[in-house]
Amino acid sequence: MQMHSSSVALVDPHRLQNLDVRPHFITRRYAEFLTSLLTINENFQNPKLNANLSQLQIEIQNFILKLASEFSQRKDQLICLINNYDLMLTVISERIKEENREAQTLRDLLTNRTNDYVEEVLMPYFGNLIIFVKECEIFIEKDNFNSLKSYENHVNPLIKNFSNEWKKYLELINQEIMRSFTNFKNGQAILQATLTQLIQYYHRFNKILSHNCFKHLSGRNEMLSIHHLMVEIKKHKPTF
Repeated sequence: MQMHSSSVALVDPHRLQNLDVRPHFITRRYAEFLTSLLTINENFQNPKLNANLSQLQIEIQNFILKLASEFSQRKDQLICLINNYDLMLTVISERIKEENREAQTLRDLLTNRTNDYVEEVLMPYFGNLIIFVKECEIFIEKDNFNSLKSYENHVNPLIKNFSNEWKKYLELINQEIMRSFTNFKNGQAILQATLTQLIQYYHRFNKILSHNCFKHLSGRNEMLSIHHLMVEIKKHKPTF
């Protein structure tokens, strides 16, 4: 087992050829090897084996991080991490039905990186609205209404852009996510997480515009209703 851990630790992703964001074959081999050992160890707990498995898991996680760092774009790094975590979790979950430490660790990693990806994929399309929301919420929390009022000129362009472009942006995001993730079911889950986060940002945007500093702005009358947005977003829900 120590030799397995050492061999993984010595892998230099920079020297590997034809790297892409799909799951690496080392990841699959590890997941299959792990499930075999977990099955054997299920009825005959071996503390030494558990310790070795923990060390091997650390080395695999380090390898995946090094693998992802080979990509220059943060979004590609996250896609690589998510695809590899998802593959390992899928293999383990299919073969080991009972909850185990390895699966829970991967589930946590997958959730955290998915949340990071959701923010990354929304920014190119709704970044101005997201930044507006985050900055204005800080001003409201601190009762800094002078700074809040200075954002008046941003409101109408944000409303107009969202009303005119949101459908096109959602379709582009949908296409991007479906291209990026090798597991269709996981891709659909990430799409739903992205749409849910968008609704939350838009709800927060609406709440900010109900503040006295913005109530007089004419553009508020042209805003897309949250109900209409949610109805349209439901069309992207998976049918399986």
